[in-house]
Amino acid sequence: MDWHSNSDCIDILAMSYEDMPSYLKTCFLYLAFLPEDFEISAPCLIRMWVAEGFMPQHESKTMEEIAEDCLEQLFQRSMVQVLRQDANGSIEYFRVHDLLRDFAMRQAGKENFITALANPPNTNHCNRAARRASLHACGPQFMDYVGPKTRSLFLFRLESNLPNYTKFRLLRVLEIVFVRTHEVINLRGVDRLIHLKYLGVRGTGHCTELDMSEFSFGCLKNLETLDIQKTTANIPTDLWTINTLRHVTNDLRLPEIPSTAELRNLQTLEWIPIKNKIIPHLNKLQKLGLIFKWWSLDVVYAVSHLFGGLSSLTSLAIKGNNFPMEIVYPKGLPNYQNLQILHLNGNWSKSVTLEAKLFPKNLVKLTLQDSHLGQDPMPELGKLNSLKELRLITCVDNVKQMICPAGFPVLEKLHIWCLSTVQKLTVANEVMPRLKSISTFPTKCELPLKLMHLIPERERTNDDPTIISLSLESDNDRPKSVMVRRNRPESDVHKDRHKSVMVRRNRLQHDAVRAELSDSNSGSDLGTDS
Repeated sequence: MDWHSNSDCIDILAMSYEDMPSYLKTCFLYLAFLPEDFEISAPCLIRMWVAEGFMPQHESKTMEEIAEDCLEQLFQRSMVQVLRQDANGSIEYFRVHDLLRDFAMRQAGKENFITALANPPNTNHCNRAARRASLHACGPQFMDYVGPKTRSLFLFRLESNLPNYTKFRLLRVLEIVFVRTHEVINLRGVDRLIHLKYLGVRGTGHCTELDMSEFSFGCLKNLETLDIQKTTANIPTDLWTINTLRHVTNDLRLPEIPSTAELRNLQTLEWIPIKNKIIPHLNKLQKLGLIFKWWSLDVVYAVSHLFGGLSSLTSLAIKGNNFPMEIVYPKGLPNYQNLQILHLNGNWSKSVTLEAKLFPKNLVKLTLQDSHLGQDPMPELGKLNSLKELRLITCVDNVKQMICPAGFPVLEKLHIWCLSTVQKLTVANEVMPRLKSISTFPTKCELPLKLMHLIPERERTNDDPTIISLSLESDNDRPKSVMVRRNRPESDVHKDRHKSVMVRRNRLQHDAVRAELSDSNSGSDLGTDS
């Protein structure tokens, strides 16, 4: 942008910047590493701040909680644009306005804080003395512009692998966002970076392979965050020898944790397979994702042992088949007063009847996916008085009508996705008084008229043939309800109906799982280009 023609803006931004306390200035300047219009996950940024050592020690708060407060302060000062918040109001995704980003880049360059290069690079603005470097859509040849004393390296839309990372022996933070799917991502030399505290690697999907066959965590004794997403990677088991780990996430699965592991600082763990080994108590764990194929007595025993030491747990996700909820719950989750987010993905045992008492009383967000329940869940779920967000994804069988006779006093978001048999949702008066949005696609579902204005705009248009539109049904010339249905030409429906529905369904389920565990909360994508 032309800064000379925006002198008033520069002066205002400079005043806002100078008004910040020193720790907040550091956090703001750090945002200069972001590409233009990039949507970033708040938990990822917070973990970077912690790895950089920006956050002071506090007696009653973790460094992550202090960092979250700093991000909230930036939001209150209008220095970031919040895109999405979780059910508790915490920031999940945000971005930086172009004007603020440009100001941050200029100020960070003056202070040797960060240098950012895009393809093609402007070498006149390159600062090899900067302690941090961010490359956008660049190839390995542009690494000559990055000094060997760099402490943080951000590689966005990387076109090909770097030959070796051993040049950056002082590196603390390494974030790699890969583009080309036909090339295997390698991390040559990364396992020798003894000062590394944060390692994030993101491919373009599970067709992207991350080669860790010769990788060893033996020298990474200071590593705090490992976040590997959208790749197929076999992570070495010696990961669990690192006692400093705070956040470990992988969207497929992690290696099993040996019973001898000492992970006293671990706060986030996703996804960990449960077989027949006893997992050590993880007293500081706040976010947990478990995955298994089938329940067995050994698995039940391992889970029971693990749950016995999770007093700090706030978010839990479980993926599995035919898991008997009555085994997990009686002495477990209802007693977890801090548990607020719960995602259950998998068949429920046929002997289980869904009841409100199965869930923690303070639950704020609940997702039931592929549960195959034979009952309408709404009457019981309405008794969860703290619930703010409810996601139901292919969770019922042979249920034609869902009825909400009472409850849901603070519910704000309702998602009813891929419930093929559900034809009608009935909501009694005074129920869901705080509901702000409802989403039902691609489910064909009749809704009460009072909920019509809460349906997202994308579900009201037919620009995308797989997205539904609305039509009013009348009874004696009076609007009665809203029918949500696909609006497609008859020929198109017969031609690729199955394909479009399956694509949409898979995308919805994938997005729902990721949203539940983000970043934030828990480990999630760093972000996306808008």
